[in-house]
Amino acid sequence: MMRSDQRRGYAWGVLFLGLAAAWGPGCKKEQPVASAPVDAGVAVVDAGAPDAGVAQAADVVKPLRFSDVTLKRQDNRLAVTYTLTNPGTAQGRGEACLSLHDDQGMVIEAERMGGITVKGGTTDTFRDSVGVGEASWKQARTLMLYTTAEFGCSYGASVATSELLRLLPTGQPAPAGTPPPQKPQVSKATDFEVSNVEVRQGPSDYFLTYTVKNVSDHRASGSGCLRAYMALERAPALEESPEGDFSLAPGASQTFTESIVFDNEKNWDEVMILRLFTSPHGCADDADAENAGFKFMKPAYIHAPVEEVEVESGADAEDPTGMDSSDAYDPEEEFPQPPPDSDDASEGTAD
Repeated sequence: MMRSDQRRGYAWGVLFLGLAAAWGPGCKKEQPVASAPVDAGVAVVDAGAPDAGVAQAADVVKPLRFSDVTLKRQDNRLAVTYTLTNPGTAQGRGEACLSLHDDQGMVIEAERMGGITVKGGTTDTFRDSVGVGEASWKQARTLMLYTTAEFGCSYGASVATSELLRLLPTGQPAPAGTPPPQKPQVSKATDFEVSNVEVRQGPSDYFLTYTVKNVSDHRASGSGCLRAYMALERAPALEESPEGDFSLAPGASQTFTESIVFDNEKNWDEVMILRLFTSPHGCADDADAENAGFKFMKPAYIHAPVEEVEVESGADAEDPTGMDSSDAYDPEEEFPQPPPDSDDASEGTAD
């Protein structure tokens, strides 16, 4: 019952597996190795050869180059303006990628900035905007820009079709001696410890607050997933909801307050047991002995939303007596009153 918005945690796993093949300690120069007569990052193919694929980093003789990069962060988004130069003759196309790195060069987060197309021998300027969370931004010591084939950002710089540009968060070039991008270590559910878990209900929403700590000796990344069960947990979860993404240095912790979204909110009345899972792929990970989750009981005051009954007003409102306009009558017409006595009337005006 994984929803589309729950697949983000799974994408993190694909990202780090791909990056592992690209980056490792001891890299001396972050530049692809030329080995084949292909330029601009993308091989030009005849119309009759659609399966001739995209050149990999090792095949790029004349990779694209970044210049004139400016960064502007507002709220939780980062606006990136940059120029790409294509020194080759073939058209370069694909997508531009951004990755954030900590003080050891470890990848914190990687994002797709947008699609790019640059004709051979030309330059073009692009303006993109990506979401970067406050926690990731505070940890970032360097950024890296590069281009890949379509859908290549998830696989990291191993498929880069450009030179790898290292920057400080200010947009200035990274100084000499900056730690090179490091091979990320595969995270496990046992790398995380959960505490301070609380569920509360608002007028129309439900919220989860929790703290997650990295108890391993390496940077670990993952996602939270809240699963809801009936009295017996032998059956599959009645509901599940993704609850935040995180990348934490060893010993670091982060506190989240996230919305809880169920497919059917009426199930809140059936739920008795909740488990918060923190693992590399969030709701894409199954529960097992290693990924047992943090178990707690649903507070008794949490219930399904109460459906409000609308009260009609105006002409369409129902009369509490059960009468409508056709029943209206004038008491004077139904029970006519006798005319006043003439003597009484004259006496009343004599004074």
